[in-house]
Amino acid sequence: MNYIRFVRNNTIMVIFGIMMTALSSFGQTFLLALYVPFIMEEFTLSNGLISTFYGVATIASAAMLPKVGKLIDTVPMRVFTLATTFLFTASLLFFSFAQAWWYIPIAFFGLRLAGQGLYSHISITSMSRYFSVNRGKAISMASLGHPIGQAILPAIILIVIGQIGWRQSLWLNAGLVAVIVTLFTLFAVKDKHLLPEPGGEDLGGDKSQTQKKVRQRDIMKSKEFWLLAPNVFFVPFAITGLFFYQFPIVEFKGWNTSIIAGGLSAFAAASAFSILTAGPLIDKYKARAFFPFYLIPYLIALFCVWLISPSWVMYPYMVLMGLSTGFGSATVAALQVEFFGQKYIGTVRSLFTSMMVLSSAVGPALFGIILDAGWGFETVFPVTIFLLILVILQSMRSIPKYSRAKWKFKYKRIKKSFVWR
Repeated sequence: MNYIRFVRNNTIMVIFGIMMTALSSFGQTFLLALYVPFIMEEFTLSNGLISTFYGVATIASAAMLPKVGKLIDTVPMRVFTLATTFLFTASLLFFSFAQAWWYIPIAFFGLRLAGQGLYSHISITSMSRYFSVNRGKAISMASLGHPIGQAILPAIILIVIGQIGWRQSLWLNAGLVAVIVTLFTLFAVKDKHLLPEPGGEDLGGDKSQTQKKVRQRDIMKSKEFWLLAPNVFFVPFAITGLFFYQFPIVEFKGWNTSIIAGGLSAFAAASAFSILTAGPLIDKYKARAFFPFYLIPYLIALFCVWLISPSWVMYPYMVLMGLSTGFGSATVAALQVEFFGQKYIGTVRSLFTSMMVLSSAVGPALFGIILDAGWGFETVFPVTIFLLILVILQSMRSIPKYSRAKWKFKYKRIKKSFVWR
């Protein structure tokens, strides 16, 4: 089934998935960062203090996600979505009414939990649970919301802030989230849309495991968890850290800061392209076939930005990083279902989403410590490359034994043909 036919047959769920991931942008770093200068000025906060507030709020939301996120396995999806929307909207309004510094970390906590964490969690969990035959395409379509939000919303938010002010723009954000999600969930999403895909089966996971309740402590003891965990933690850690310090990177390379906007657009376009490419490939070959390899473009990107001086390298750097990020978001989400099954995928995903949120707080903090110590990006890039190589090598363990045997057989045939020549 191609994308056009898939979207035509599953229009409501595709719109729901894209809508949730796109609107999660209101809780993501790249949008919240736009409000930081106004908060610092109004409440006379230092860079260190606002970073501390943001880091603590993000870590607290990561700690809450496994407890709250697993409820999607027992609470009806529409009820869970509406409850999360209430929390998200309340956090945006609380942020807009901030009268003292202590409002800020509380607002950040709600936005990171509901926006970055639960909205993305609802979207991808729904696609993972209700689709089997076309799971790859479903996850890919839902994941498209992330590059859409990255490409469109920052420019719009900056214009709105300039016209009506930062507080009033948060009212508008809250209204959009509340109205769009509430109306769509209540009146468009019906019971028939939440039925398992015809012809599908619960792929992956131990069959005995899918029949009984999966506990997060049991997940953490499994070899599949420790195969996925380094990857799930490292990628947001490294990418968020480098994105957070993109202006210092440009200064380190001696480039003009105007190149950042073009680089971000290239990143979003490459991410969208790789997301759409990943879906059909995952449906045909399964996610574990690509898991060890999708980070290779990111590895090349790091070598490029580290070793090449001209400013044009910003574009291949961002494109290669976008290719890895987009393909990886679909691959890792699908692989979680292949490893642990569909029945309690909400419990599984909430645990990994918590790790992702936590790593997005640790990355900027650790990179900041390295930079403050005076080691600079001459240390940041090689250390990141070294860790990434280790993650890629350990990911090779996901390749099935029969695939390795097939590759060895093909290699021997090719080698033999060259010998005869």
